[in-house]
Amino acid sequence: MSNRLKKVWKPQLLKREFYSEILDHKFTIKVTPRTLNLVDAAFGFDFYILKTPKEDLNSKLGMDLKRAMMLRLARRDSELYPADPVKREKVYNKYKQFDIPEEEAEWVGLSLEEAVEKQRQLEHKEPEPLFKVCVEQLVEELDIQKLSEPHVTVKE
Repeated sequence: MSNRLKKVWKPQLLKREFYSEILDHKFTIKVTPRTLNLVDAAFGFDFYILKTPKEDLNSKLGMDLKRAMMLRLARRDSELYPADPVKREKVYNKYKQFDIPEEEAEWVGLSLEEAVEKQRQLEHKEPEPLFKVCVEQLVEELDIQKLSEPHVTVKE
């Protein structure tokens, strides 16, 4: 019989506050010391989120932040620093290498279920009621008929 204890490893988690220039918001996130080193190596939180591939982020929060940042860059929102357009342009120019079309940015970081639901909503069309179609056809026919009738003018 031995008196050995099983060793259990737990990651060291630190609660840190990060500021996103693109989103103009502060986030309090639990991270490991390695993540702090990676953020420093990427020269900031925004660059870390945007440069890091999905496999390395391995986080739903990280991918949601990435999508929000890319959408903000694609839309070039005027909500970002509304009182300071010079600073806004400076931020957009700083991150212009990550600028992609809005249609692509909407799909970044979606889980499989979210992507399937988004595609289903895009493909789903609301059926147009038949009576509206018939009314439009009738109005068009009456307009054509009215135009084709001879116009009678009365002289006084």
